[in-house]
Amino acid sequence: MNETNCRNIILIITMIVVNTSAVFDGQADFILTLKNACRTDRTFIDLRQQYNLTPKYNGLVHGCMPVRCPADISRATFKRLLESDARIACVEPDYRIDVVGIPDDPHFSKQWSLQNRLTPGADVRVVEAWGLHRGSKRIILAVIDTGIDYLHPDLAANIWRNPGEIPGNNRDDDGNGFIDDIYGWSFAEGNADPIDRHYHGTHVAGIIGAVGNNGIGVAGIMHNASIMAVKALSDQGHGWSSGLIAAIYYAVDNGARVINASWGGGGRQQAMVDALAYAESRGVIFVAACGNNRRDTDAEPFYPASYEGPNVVSVGATDTKDTLAWFSNWGVQNVDIFAPGVEIFSTVPGGEYAPETGTSMAAPIVTGALGLLVSFAPSMDWREHINALYASLQPLPQLQGYCVTGGRLDVYRLLRRGVPRVRAMQAAIMYVSGMLDRKKERNDK
Repeated sequence: MNETNCRNIILIITMIVVNTSAVFDGQADFILTLKNACRTDRTFIDLRQQYNLTPKYNGLVHGCMPVRCPADISRATFKRLLESDARIACVEPDYRIDVVGIPDDPHFSKQWSLQNRLTPGADVRVVEAWGLHRGSKRIILAVIDTGIDYLHPDLAANIWRNPGEIPGNNRDDDGNGFIDDIYGWSFAEGNADPIDRHYHGTHVAGIIGAVGNNGIGVAGIMHNASIMAVKALSDQGHGWSSGLIAAIYYAVDNGARVINASWGGGGRQQAMVDALAYAESRGVIFVAACGNNRRDTDAEPFYPASYEGPNVVSVGATDTKDTLAWFSNWGVQNVDIFAPGVEIFSTVPGGEYAPETGTSMAAPIVTGALGLLVSFAPSMDWREHINALYASLQPLPQLQGYCVTGGRLDVYRLLRRGVPRVRAMQAAIMYVSGMLDRKKERNDK
């Protein structure tokens, strides 16, 4: 075998290990989390060969390895076998997860959550907030969901586009392990097209960032944004935790500042805890819907909203009268804040619009509000952004005992919290600019 053929074989092997495209769709038997010292391509290959495993992805996902096991041995026996391997930290099931200034946009009058004419004051005061700031395309917000109709006329201008990829050349131009991921990635289908054929992800995206003041449709909380489409739930509205964990890593690694998670189900997983901790380490806020089961999540946790990470914001839903929505979960320890979630009007696929109800709709209102704050006060870090969210809410007696803060989102107050930092930053810029001007004047003399 000549040297050229050897190099080609090495290149092929490297591509197989690095490329994280899906080998199979649907549920894995187990999610293996490898120990830190064993998170290598060599260990991935050795485990696959030793146990005759079929990995879901052609490579490790930050130490995770979702796998299917041989059919001729019981899952219980195989789990014990894998747990005895010194290279594996934990072996967990792959859970099923389900989707839980006045602009000139003509449907804005239907967006009561942004301006409530029937019950004045029972909205998030975003109209007042728009007098301070309306968003920025510099801020990337990831919608991990059923995908997004990225061609929707009210969304297209605010959809994230990967600056490192050249469309249609079938190459991984930016070296992130994903080929032609122009708008994001579909972990539900293992390809570069995160299009929404359901409706849920498009509806969520419109709440966050439908283009404002464009004379059509609705207005998002952010008039200007970059919304990353990460499809991890199927066209039927459900998916598996293995895909959602991979989606979180993708969103973080590709620059998302806030992740919206309007989904939930299954039990607590160390692999998901690790993914959320990774997001925290990169300063990424994770906003999660607390569920629509009308139950106390302190007694019966609802994941991922019930994870205790400091970067996790758990959101419940209020109705048009500013009271706890009849379907919403609650929890004085596990739910952080409330936002409107009943009959929320937003975008759906095919250039259309429709109202939807659920904590799935409340979460993106908070995501959009945090996106506004991040772009308005970029000198604040993620902890300060979250602290401002909780410190600026509207306290409501009817929500006391239902969440940690006992209040509902107030976007105007939230941005006002960022004003001192913005003014300080502007003053610093002016001071530095003045110094540079004076230096230039001295040099010119």
